[in-house]
Parts: sequence; structure tokens; C-alpha cells
Amino acid sequence: MKCIKIVGQNNCIKNEEELWDYMSSKRVNFPILYKAYSHLRTKNWVVRAGSQYGVDFVAYRHHPALVHSEYAVIASSDEDGNGNRRLKVWSDFHCTLRLCGSVAKTLLVLHISRNCNDCDGASSSPWSINYYSVEERIVARWNPEQSRENCTVAEKESCKS
Repeated sequence: MKCIKIVGQNNCIKNEEELWDYMSSKRVNFPILYKAYSHLRTKNWVVRAGSQYGVDFVAYRHHPALVHSEYAVIASSDEDGNGNRRLKVWSDFHCTLRLCGSVAKTLLVLHISRNCNDCDGASSSPWSINYYSVEERIVARWNPEQSRENCTVAEKESCKS
């Protein structure tokens, strides 16, 4: 968060805690989204907003001008309340997965959980992201053609029918 300086209405530079409080007041699940963003950035992914695909982020291996994004990313958590209910219903899950397939992206679900159970104010400061862990889940549709690995070359014609 030290990459930008924000000046408030009184021409004073806001510190990290003030920025964190402001962003958390604008978006309830900001700590979850920030942890997902920082997790992807530490793995050297270029991260951009994914609202045009119905996801939180899209992740590029290189600069977006050079390549298409590989992943459509959804950040989920058990504690985010109503912040992210997209994958709670099977039909939403299915629609998101089909959309990702139609735009040649792999759905990456980042499940973010808090490690510190007795830390009530764990999401109230910028250093709280250290209390969260990230579990990556890649979701893909089953393709029966890719599952036919026991077919020999001579049997491929009979396997396709």
C-alpha cells in the first residue's frame, strides 16, 4: 500500500490506517479482496478488475497489452456475509463456469480464511492481511474427450462414436 499517496480534503496525506478504514467503509469485503489481490501479485500475476466477466479479478501472466488473461478470479470467504454470494447456488456456479469457458479463461476461486480466531479487530488494519490464508481452487468443466486416455490410435475412431 506504500505505492501511492492519497491527499484528503484538507490537503493532508492520508496514512495507511486512514486509507484502510476508508476502503473498508466503502466495501465490506475489502480485506478479503485485498488479500486476494496481494496473493496474486506476490505470485507475479498482473491483476486487473474482472467486472466485465462477472468476477472479482482477471489475472495476466504478462502485461495485458501482450497477452490475454488466463484466469478469472473470484475471492470467497466464509466470513464475508452478503459480500460474495455468487458461488453459493449451483446455477450461479454453473453460469460463471460456462462464461469462463466461453471467453477462454480458467476459473480460479481463492478461498480466504482467517487464521486468528481470537482476533476480533483482525480486519481493522492494513497489517491484518497477515492473519489470512489463501487456498487456491482451479475449477474446470469436465471434457469427456480429454478423459479418454486409455484409447489407442486404432481405437480412437471407435471411442469417438
